[in-house]
Amino acid sequence: MHHKILLSGLVLVLLAGCWDSKEIENVGIVTGLALDVSEESSLSMVNQYVVPGKIPTQQESSNQEAPYQNIQINGESFFEIIRENSLESNRPPNYTHLKSILTSTRLFEKERVDQVIDLFIRDHEFRRTVPVFITGDSVEDIFSTEPTKELFPSIQIKELSENYFKNNKIPRNLSIGDMSQKISEETNFVIPGISLEDGFIKSSGAGVISAEESKYAGWIPSENIEGLRFIYNNVQGGYIDIVEEKIDQGPVVLEIKDSKTEYDTTLSGNTLTMKITIHISSVLGEDWGMERNVYKKGWKGKVEAAGNQVIKDKVEQVIRMAQKDFKIDFLDFSKRVKIQQPKYWKQHGKDWNNTFKDIDVSVEVKTKITDFGTQNFNSN
Repeated sequence: MHHKILLSGLVLVLLAGCWDSKEIENVGIVTGLALDVSEESSLSMVNQYVVPGKIPTQQESSNQEAPYQNIQINGESFFEIIRENSLESNRPPNYTHLKSILTSTRLFEKERVDQVIDLFIRDHEFRRTVPVFITGDSVEDIFSTEPTKELFPSIQIKELSENYFKNNKIPRNLSIGDMSQKISEETNFVIPGISLEDGFIKSSGAGVISAEESKYAGWIPSENIEGLRFIYNNVQGGYIDIVEEKIDQGPVVLEIKDSKTEYDTTLSGNTLTMKITIHISSVLGEDWGMERNVYKKGWKGKVEAAGNQVIKDKVEQVIRMAQKDFKIDFLDFSKRVKIQQPKYWKQHGKDWNNTFKDIDVSVEVKTKITDFGTQNFNSN
């Protein structure tokens, strides 16, 4: 008799399946967060919810309603805003599938960055790997723009940043965990930028965050990101565009295969100098000089020299921007000095931004062409 009761109980448990499961239509899956300040100067948050019933199938046409819903709420804290969501939706937000966090320059001009991200590094539901972006445009407009290749604007923002190894104008991702670490280390840093251009969501420049103020300090345009990435030593691909003004019978494009940036600091008395050496391995990607024989002695050296000058100009422009315009070290030079000149850092570290802007920095670029491609019209 006891065996029968035990067996009956076991069957009931197994047949019950996942007793605490929820239908996906009842779960408020959030793929993106957009943070801003409202016109009344309170905090603003847009949650981008998935609407499962509107996700198109392969058999359906592309002219479907957007499979997401943006709910924007204002409040005095982000915790309060999240709780207020339950007053507007019967689906409480679930952030375990969050793909991106978009912030505005206005938010970080008004509020401290460390205070803004407190909730997102404290609550375990927010993964520390979620990438963060910044924009000078309206976050509501970006989250309402029809994406070109993805179903959700918040996912397209994340996907755009993953092309950083092909195009050096795209900054590498910065996760909410990275932000937390840089704030703890009291270092300046940059957040990858997003903008709306002709109705399209695009990767565009980066915003600089000052460690001293924990606020937004200014914008780095897209054309300066390439120089910044060589300084950060995180170039994994991309290309060098040598225009006609830089070389005879141009333009010429070199595809970057590898790159390494080395730093050497020298202390003479109390004067610190820094030398940056960039080694680039490349292949000839495109050549518009039809009269040119790429196998003629000396031609390769001229192209390499032109490539060196292109990258040198880009890197020096970013250094001038940091030293003369921003007057803060968002180039991570402080890390090099800490390691290579610890006694100097001990004396000047506390006033580093003032010291940094007067450091003499020289740049040398060494580009090597290792391959000319499969075929060349002028090889004979």
